[in-house]
Amino acid sequence: MSNAVQAPGFATLHPGRAVETQLVDGRLQAVAWDIAADRRRVLTTRPGGVDMSEIEPDGGHIWWFDSDGTGEGIWRRQPFAGGPAVPALRGVPRGRAYGIAFDRTGSLAAVGVGVDGTSRCYVGAPAGPARLVGSVPGYLSLVDMTTDGRLLALAGEPDGADAVLVWPSDGAVAALRLPGRPEARLWPMEFRPDPDGEADLLLVVELANEYIVATWRPSEGSHPRLVPGLSFASEISARWHGAGRGVLVQHEHAGRSRLVVADLDRSRVTDVPMPGGSIHDLSPAPDGTLHCVWSRESMPPRTLVLRPGAPGTGAGSELDPLDGAHRTERWTPRSYGRIHSFVTTPPGPGPWPTLFLLHGGPATHDRDSYDPRIDLLTRAGYAVVRTNYRGSTGYGTRWQHDWGHRVGLAQIEDLAAVRAALVAEGVAVADRTGLCGFSWGGYLALLALGAQPELWSLGMAAYPIADYVAAHHATTPALRAVDRELFGGGPAEVPERYRAACPMTYVARVRAPVLLIASPTDDRCPPAQVDRYAKELRSLAVPHDVVWVDGGHRSRRSADHALVLDTMLRFTESAWPVPTPDHPAASRGWMTDESREGGEER
Repeated sequence: MSNAVQAPGFATLHPGRAVETQLVDGRLQAVAWDIAADRRRVLTTRPGGVDMSEIEPDGGHIWWFDSDGTGEGIWRRQPFAGGPAVPALRGVPRGRAYGIAFDRTGSLAAVGVGVDGTSRCYVGAPAGPARLVGSVPGYLSLVDMTTDGRLLALAGEPDGADAVLVWPSDGAVAALRLPGRPEARLWPMEFRPDPDGEADLLLVVELANEYIVATWRPSEGSHPRLVPGLSFASEISARWHGAGRGVLVQHEHAGRSRLVVADLDRSRVTDVPMPGGSIHDLSPAPDGTLHCVWSRESMPPRTLVLRPGAPGTGAGSELDPLDGAHRTERWTPRSYGRIHSFVTTPPGPGPWPTLFLLHGGPATHDRDSYDPRIDLLTRAGYAVVRTNYRGSTGYGTRWQHDWGHRVGLAQIEDLAAVRAALVAEGVAVADRTGLCGFSWGGYLALLALGAQPELWSLGMAAYPIADYVAAHHATTPALRAVDRELFGGGPAEVPERYRAACPMTYVARVRAPVLLIASPTDDRCPPAQVDRYAKELRSLAVPHDVVWVDGGHRSRRSADHALVLDTMLRFTESAWPVPTPDHPAASRGWMTDESREGGEER
């Protein structure tokens, strides 16, 4: 099994070369892959690891982002065959990585950088001086560049005026919107790599109850064109595929992934054979195969090579599930819809002490994918529940958005409903139900402990939001934009919503033991507000532990994740002792979805 945590990046003009981001001696590093010789060479040896790498179209050089614990840094460029790393574009200031793109030959590169609350875009020849193309307040991410280097596509807030911006290397900026559909949300995907004339930009459009593939060309003004027959009930991503106007769509629904290939000229859609489970990352190779990082709940992540149009799954004979735990799904009915949960229990009869593992985001979802915490906890005698509360992706637009800016409160109502059903079914022990979450999931754990103290007897929060207003002001510009969307404004505009959603509002009601895990270099959920929450617990004599770890919000070192998992397991065992002959070891765990995946959600 490969240690890759991202799908390879292939050199489009040199099919024999690619770059991978792999775990090397417990740290994420950039690895040069000579495909023809099937040899891999570790390119970087950063003590803190790297989390992003790209390869130039001709395969001659690899770019990797050299950042510190605060998330700020610069892109460096290094020969594929080895040699010193130099600044990839000279004159670009240190900042947050907001995207990277190359023209067709690699003679021109563009990077997006977040600096002092602004988003800046620079272009230039690799290793040469950079030219500032534009700068705007707030958060914009660079998505792609046309093959001739004349146009850049940038993404802002999906429902804002800057949802899709097309910046020429010189000239006026074009903002794309769907005419007559002010509720539409837009995401730019990529420019077609082999246009037969003018640029062709692929987009995803979210309407009231569907997600649709769309395209745009400069001659069409500022209005994208929806593609008939490519509509889906829940979230999708899309990219150009193969010759002509083929499109590959990854569809996420109810915790599982599906791949389809569509021919836009012939209105033909076919499924790509694949095993059940989830695709964490995907990259098309020049030969038309799809390289995916894939897993399912019973199988750790591995790289699969899929072949659109070929029979079978492409998975080979090695897909043997792990043994032991019993895995089921639950749909808990409510007036506003059904709440979907994945439930894993130890062998034998219940009920069991039960932990809810809460995903972050909130615009992500738990899925049929491997999580080392599940194996650790079920081996120790605990049931594990993963609930896709309102706000989660994969269940349509209403489930994700239609909960009235009741941030946190709607989500913990869903958790309470699932808890009640599991207690009634004899799965969960009523006085031993707890919560464990990372990032926004940790926030929900703290909020529920205070707002629903009669329901929860244990809480563990890693890198959480503990004071929402303080976290909002101190977090990244990208996450401040997320907050404004969730709440319908900032703390000064809707203070009552922030107050109702803040764990600090309810801290005096917390009774259950609390584990807080935080990092002094966390740029997303800053440490000062976690420390203030811990001091409140101390003054109220609430049993709690506080553990400080290195690595920021998403460490690139597997040892940091193993430490966190081991700490959580020991904390749970001290609160809820369960005799078991087989005590698990956290060092067996792989990285969780929360640590493996990036994006601008918490």
